Amino acid sequence: MKCTKQVRVGLLAVVAWWIGSSVVLPASASLDGATLVHQWNRTAIETIMEDGFGPPIAARIHAYLNLAGYQAAYAGHPGYRSLVGVLNGFSACPSPKADVAYDWRVAAVAAYQTAAKKLVYRIHMTDSLATQQFALLSAEVPVDVFERSKQFGVEVGQAINNYAKTDNYTRTQGLPDWEWPKCDSCWEPTPPNFGKPLSPYCGDVRTIALTSKSQFSVPPHIPFSKERGSDFWNAAVEVVDVTKGLTPEQKAIAYHWNDNPVVTEYHGHFIFNSRQISPGGHWMNIAMTALQQEQASMIRSMEVYSLTAFALFDGFTACWAEKFRLNLIRPVTYVHRYMDPKWEPLLQTPPFPEHASGHSTITAAAAEVLTHFFGDNHAFVDSTEVEFELPARSFSSFRQAAQEASISRLYGGIHYRRGCDAGNEHGTKIGRYIVETIRCK
Repeated sequence: MKCTKQVRVGLLAVVAWWIGSSVVLPASASLDGATLVHQWNRTAIETIMEDGFGPPIAARIHAYLNLAGYQAAYAGHPGYRSLVGVLNGFSACPSPKADVAYDWRVAAVAAYQTAAKKLVYRIHMTDSLATQQFALLSAEVPVDVFERSKQFGVEVGQAINNYAKTDNYTRTQGLPDWEWPKCDSCWEPTPPNFGKPLSPYCGDVRTIALTSKSQFSVPPHIPFSKERGSDFWNAAVEVVDVTKGLTPEQKAIAYHWNDNPVVTEYHGHFIFNSRQISPGGHWMNIAMTALQQEQASMIRSMEVYSLTAFALFDGFTACWAEKFRLNLIRPVTYVHRYMDPKWEPLLQTPPFPEHASGHSTITAAAAEVLTHFFGDNHAFVDSTEVEFELPARSFSSFRQAAQEASISRLYGGIHYRRGCDAGNEHGTKIGRYIVETIRCK
């Protein structure tokens, strides 16, 4: 069974991870730009996990954090351009002064740190990383260049925070609890903890690349029916039958892609929550694997992380808008109500409506972005879940991984097959649009 992570000391976790997968730089060594970028993205994953953000909010953090780093460094790399005027509502960001020297690593660290202060709660984790990186860079960068670069990065980070403030997210956090409609086909809180709906208003946040949350339509769900033998009934029967006949490989697939940020554990009279990586964080980690495999440069790493994060952000926003518009009943509720009150899915059902599958949507979107950058036959090993005591899994392509992530939700008993297929189709369109529209050079 999948293990989960309890609260840990943030920076120690980041350092421990870095020791396990790359190089820890001594105080006298030069900090490679790509290493710097990877460290920030891993720290973002860890901080989001500790903060317990839901999937749509986690994707938003990845998007703005990576935009900050990119905007602070692109000018130092010929051929790359600002994304001002390219992203929705992104109308202003400082540019570096001409004819003076900058260290783009310093600028990027300052931009990441400044943006993170308004995006996450546990800023001691991001501040600790910035302090470590600044200490290394200050040992090799002239004082005047260091200070100029740092100030520029701070200004960029502030500009990204100002941009983020206009996306309607803050307003959604102040809205009253979402009251779900009551009807036969309507979603309602699911066992075991019957939690309130997670991030119900995140579909009202401005998209960063899509023209709107409804730019691409979501394929419809099967018409609801509680009649035995109907298409909807049969879809629920399939979920039950699949979960009752799971092979060890199918269970391994379900656990590998579970990525439920907060899992409720029950042990006798004790109840506690455990942390896991977010679905978006899982794909940011896959992007990291591909970039390290390629030994990509700092600016290419920034480009890949940014577009992957944009796909995740817009994928979740568009998916959430449709989930809460349709408000469709989850398999566990339908089966308990009409078929078998004792049936249990393999995985805990996340607290939001059924259609379409968020995992399927964002994994398809991210896979299209990574396929654009690395090709359709880029084999890789996904070790994201090793820290949760699950084995690594090997894939022949990003699209194969996305397909497996999608069907994992059926194996877990938390989505109907139609929800998975619809999410795949929707996410593929989102990812393709982003790589066709958002050009960094």
